[in-house]
Amino acid sequence: MEKKLDRLDISILKLLQEDSSRPHKQMAGILNVSSTTICDRIRRLKQGGYIVTSVAVLNRRKLKQEVLAFIHLKLSHCSDEIINTFKDDISAIKEVCECSTITGLYNIKLKIITTDNTSFSGVQRNIANIKNVQALESYVVLDNIINDIGFNF
Repeated sequence: MEKKLDRLDISILKLLQEDSSRPHKQMAGILNVSSTTICDRIRRLKQGGYIVTSVAVLNRRKLKQEVLAFIHLKLSHCSDEIINTFKDDISAIKEVCECSTITGLYNIKLKIITTDNTSFSGVQRNIANIKNVQALESYVVLDNIINDIGFNF
């Protein structure tokens, strides 16, 4: 049986979302517990699947990745075979950062990050040419109003 998260677990998860490189000793001081407790809890949260990985959030503009866009796609059918083939095809396009199945008029939502509009246009053409893509609609992000990757508890 899976153990329920307590307040300390949730506090640790919040701190890790803010800065996963924060030393355990510093977290222990903030939460008024021992470093050993923090270490044990983080290990248990990882083993329980609550923490999938720790990553650095990069500044895409500093890396000359100026265009952030979303593309909504409609596939001709949503059979397992077509979805699996689509997954293989879309995974080969390095500018695709996220791919989700969605409800509504479209079946798929893609997040694209690329250098400029010319590059984005090429990516869009490549995606439109994938077998079973029936329709495509693009949305280029002008500005992020909320840019938080954290989970709200």
